[in-house]
Amino acid sequence: MSSSSSSSINLRGINLGAGLMQWGTTHIDNSVVNPKGNLSDDTVRDIWKTCRQNGVLFFDTAEGYGGGTSEVRIRQVREWYQDKCLDGQADEKDVIVATKYLPTLWRWTKWSFYGAVRGSMQRLGVDKIDLYFIHTPIHPLPIECFVQWACDAVHDGLVQAIGISNCDASLVRRAEAVAQRNGLHIACNQIMLNLLVWQSQQHQETVRTCQELGITIAAYSPIGQGLLTDSLTPEKFQSIRAVKMTGVKYDELMPLRSQIQSLCEKYHCSMAQVAINWVRGHGAIPLIGCRSVEQVLDATNSQSFQLTNDEVASLDGLSLGLSLFNRPLYRRSLFVVFISILQLAYSTEQWIVRIASFWKRAFSFRNKVASVPN
Repeated sequence: MSSSSSSSINLRGINLGAGLMQWGTTHIDNSVVNPKGNLSDDTVRDIWKTCRQNGVLFFDTAEGYGGGTSEVRIRQVREWYQDKCLDGQADEKDVIVATKYLPTLWRWTKWSFYGAVRGSMQRLGVDKIDLYFIHTPIHPLPIECFVQWACDAVHDGLVQAIGISNCDASLVRRAEAVAQRNGLHIACNQIMLNLLVWQSQQHQETVRTCQELGITIAAYSPIGQGLLTDSLTPEKFQSIRAVKMTGVKYDELMPLRSQIQSLCEKYHCSMAQVAINWVRGHGAIPLIGCRSVEQVLDATNSQSFQLTNDEVASLDGLSLGLSLFNRPLYRRSLFVVFISILQLAYSTEQWIVRIASFWKRAFSFRNKVASVPN
């Protein structure tokens, strides 16, 4: 399976993307990352098939998701879909699989960057990565270094297009300046964009800057980790990670949720569909979390209607300003420390699995030899 040989990528016309952060398969994912447990292979296959049959073309993963096991799972499910659903025909036309480089504390050389690129290529089963993001804006070196290495990877035929992640307006301009010096362009900036953050001036400035420079925005958490859905209850509210990260109060959400519900009555849709539609109304690609077929179908049905400009504006006025851009530098740095430790844990688990598998094969071989009659 290989990627397109083009040196550019077309994100225009993509109305929805699938975020695959919870597709990891390790014990760490099962006990820490995925609160409801890891997805089964059958569920992953059903999700991929439903996405493809409903026109979803953009899939987002990262080497940091499951320590790379999410990338492996994408390769496996693409091979299954090609074999079982397409009679062996390639499923590559217009499909974009994005992954990310994670700048952990000890990865600050071009050699480690290229090693990460090739590792993702191997796990995804591609000879060129469609869209390669630089994960998080907190790096051991200035962002210019990583963008330059990404440009080199494009020129070396390893990467088709470059993306950045969680970058505010200033970082966007700095990254784009490096890309342009290399005759390239930043294709995409992946940020949190939803009705919980829109009142943040930093978010609005970042969106304006990306639009000015022709950089597509991929919006993760379009439904605010469930805060903008029908199923939210005061009990569920307390367990949502976004609540702990931002300190938002339940009562603060009520005017916004009430307006969303009134639009649901007009369009006969779910609250999630309105929230996703609002993201699209600001020119961004909503990235939906994919844990079930039902989630995919609910999200894809958001394409059956379009909010008017006045309706988008009314939601804008009731939105909150819980921007993660405003978090103190020390808290963002602590996150990088945490994610670095998590990646070490992933690597340790995978080495243990490899060693255990080796000894299992060795003992099996020894027992077979011992059972052969003299």
